[in-house]
Amino acid sequence: MEAIPDQLYKVLRKEIILGQLMPGERITENQLCQRFSCSRSPVREALSRLHTEGFVEVLPRRGAVVTKTSPEEVNDYYALLKVLEGQAVEWAAPRLTPAELDELDRINQAMRQIKVDSQTSIEDWVRLNLEFHRMFRLRCGNLKMNWLVEEIRSRITRSLYTSLMVPAFDEYVEDHDLIIEQLRAGRAELASQAMIQHVERAQKVLGRFLVRDSSRD
Repeated sequence: MEAIPDQLYKVLRKEIILGQLMPGERITENQLCQRFSCSRSPVREALSRLHTEGFVEVLPRRGAVVTKTSPEEVNDYYALLKVLEGQAVEWAAPRLTPAELDELDRINQAMRQIKVDSQTSIEDWVRLNLEFHRMFRLRCGNLKMNWLVEEIRSRITRSLYTSLMVPAFDEYVEDHDLIIEQLRAGRAELASQAMIQHVERAQKVLGRFLVRDSSRD
């Protein structure tokens, strides 16, 4: 059975990533003790772990506050993503089967059908986008690639839920179309470049939002 601090850590981390706990939101020890029916010790252990990973700022004897992602942090994360995801596409290219390329098309078509005025549009888009990108990481032949990119993306995903990225939906699926087109033509290097440009687009959209958001503080 999983230890209580591990359970608390995983639940809170997921809620922060999914935007259920928003940047700047305070989490008190009393609230968590009541919610999880536990003592302060496992709560403090879970918060300490989240603090170490940069998800919260711990307030002595008061709990914690969910941290905000700065534009500088986003740029650092995306600098890594461009290298890793571009390489994943190039390595995966000779391994992808026609059926898997068809699956990438299916995912992208599903993204194209998302209604921007839907209550779950952001959640649906993030889920499908991660599914699209994950295909390359799982097929690239490097067992550590998926874990590493997932960890980096978890730090960015929580910002996506507050950045209202709906206006960029069409551009993103067009980027995906180009990646698939280059892969079907056997142009692995050009597919890799298309992925890098795609990641750069996402970086600019999220970066602009974070700059506006920080100017309101």
